[in-house]
Amino acid sequence: MPIFEIKDSKLNLVNEIQFSLEKDIQKLTEASLETVFNGLEFVASEFNLENFWLDTLAFNPETQAFVVIEYKKKQNISIMDQGQTYLNLLLDHKAEVLLEYNEQKNKSLKRKDIDWGQTRVMFIAPDFTSYQKRALHPKLPFELWEVKKYDNNIISYNRIQPLILARTGQPVSSLAGRASKEIKVYTREDVLGKSSLLQKEIIEELIETISALGDDIQEVVGKDSISYKAKKSFVCVWPQKKEKGITISFQDGYKLEDKKGILKGRGERGRYTKINSLEEIGEITDYIKQAYEKAK
Repeated sequence: MPIFEIKDSKLNLVNEIQFSLEKDIQKLTEASLETVFNGLEFVASEFNLENFWLDTLAFNPETQAFVVIEYKKKQNISIMDQGQTYLNLLLDHKAEVLLEYNEQKNKSLKRKDIDWGQTRVMFIAPDFTSYQKRALHPKLPFELWEVKKYDNNIISYNRIQPLILARTGQPVSSLAGRASKEIKVYTREDVLGKSSLLQKEIIEELIETISALGDDIQEVVGKDSISYKAKKSFVCVWPQKKEKGITISFQDGYKLEDKKGILKGRGERGRYTKINSLEEIGEITDYIKQAYEKAK
């Protein structure tokens, strides 16, 4: 996508500049990891496991899981092969990875504190081939990010969204090794599939309402929930198992103006409410907007 700058009331094309070295991409990204990827923590650079060097080892405090980042200037890579290798390496060396995190961050997390099933691998490169993009799928624990450098020290990161291959009848590649047993990737369809017809209708309406708030909103799917984040998470929805309705929680609900007195919870930060019909969505729309604005 071309980028323009306004000059003398006109749009001028901003020229793209090629990265000289793969290491340049790595240095820029690691220096601003939390800013670019909404809170992702930098742990180590060139982390060694079994004579493999992981470009960047990071930690996602939201999912309590580790993330491996690999940078590529050339396009001759297979994300499936390399991604699975890194996943299995990390899962085979949990103790070393956790020790590195605790030492670097002065923490004392234990294995049980980590959600190893949410381990992810990110590939960052100026461009990806159509084959690499085609290999991406919502059920795989890999992310592709295109990074572009422009005049005036402008940098952009754009996540490549996976194609829904199931619609074309193309089979989804499966993971191998320990990753096939431990890694879990959940999609919106997994949550909706466990919901009643009414719950599904409410969730889908909520998704439309939330998604319309801004282009910077990201969807994060857990085992039983769907949450949304801007710079950080602001709202999460999930179907109630023994009831017909939906629970909606706000991570920083204590900051919201509760004019209608519908928020519950006595914790330091979080608040929640429940709705049981499509008509009740209008009652919480303002709360969702408030949460989104504060998360930005």
